[in-house]
Amino acid sequence: MIGSSKSLEFSKSEKDDLSFASALFQWGGLIKMRKMHRMLMDNTLYIPAKLLTIIGALNWGLVGLLNFNLVAAIFGKRSILSRLVYILVGLAGVYIVIKYKATYLAKREAKKGKRQYSGKQYSWSGIL
Repeated sequence: MIGSSKSLEFSKSEKDDLSFASALFQWGGLIKMRKMHRMLMDNTLYIPAKLLTIIGALNWGLVGLLNFNLVAAIFGKRSILSRLVYILVGLAGVYIVIKYKATYLAKREAKKGKRQYSGKQYSWSGIL
């Protein structure tokens, strides 16, 4: 009887520890979910733009290598759908360039801010 009460107390303390650990885990999960949500909101257009840019690149590769236009073969040469695909691929390319330029400039500014002038330069005092 004493052994069973000790095991119950032990399992109860384990349960408390697990609930605290699970609470920490859930809090960490909420933080991760917020970060993922921010990332998805920032990249809502980035992923489809990247896919459209890849489709355009593959299409131009086929045109250059085999003289075969895949978009025209699927949607028709002069159809509205093929023109829409071409327009979307062009807009996606412009979006990718703008997004890349913005991230490149932000990284460059962050790196530039870390540099500090040390005060050490070449000295002419040893020449004379």
